[in-house]
Amino acid sequence: MPALPTDLAASFPVTVRVARSNEDRARVFALRARARGDADASRAADAWDRLPNATLLLAESKFDGEALGTLRILSGQCGPLMIDGLLELPAWLNRQSTAEGSRLVVCEGRDAGHVRLMLWKAFHRYCLAAQVQTMLVAARESAAHDYEGLGFTDVLPGAARFAPRGSAVATHRLLRLGVFEAHESMRRSAHPLRDFFFVERHPEIDLLGPVAGPAQRPKLPSRVRIAAELAEVAVV
Repeated sequence: MPALPTDLAASFPVTVRVARSNEDRARVFALRARARGDADASRAADAWDRLPNATLLLAESKFDGEALGTLRILSGQCGPLMIDGLLELPAWLNRQSTAEGSRLVVCEGRDAGHVRLMLWKAFHRYCLAAQVQTMLVAARESAAHDYEGLGFTDVLPGAARFAPRGSAVATHRLLRLGVFEAHESMRRSAHPLRDFFFVERHPEIDLLGPVAGPAQRPKLPSRVRIAAELAEVAVV
């Protein structure tokens, strides 16, 4: 994965926050629908979005508030993951706390790479705050290289593929990243994104933020609710 241009964050501010209100969630579903060419945004929502352990992230332009991307996080500490029951996980992974990233959508354009990285940093920050040990993603072969560039590795031997939910064809690889191992791994390899993920503070990533009332408060694990208020939560 190429290094992030040093002036990109300044030239193209992006905010990432939790989709809390019905309007926020509608914008998330509209992004998904647009990505697959569906005019009906209501069909882009699924049952996983309504689970208590689901957190929907929304990336927006700081210039005009345009919705630029979204990612869903499922916390294995609080409920099921999409991969549950689809494949036999190694015993060592079953002993770890996990969170699964899915339904990644980023609007096309020259700044799409930055938006994608901001969403993944938000995912990692979430896991740090919640003390989640392992980040998981199920990716098609065509997308797996991007995750490998961030340090993700295969869970199944030989990069074996499995059939995702709702399909009978094995098209996806299950990839993992050790949340607390990532910093040291990037340091040892002199990864070009180490500073982006572990040094730069990026206050524009907001996992808590102000809410209008109790009914709209995001359902984050209690440790996330506390740690998300700390300015240095993502600084290792």
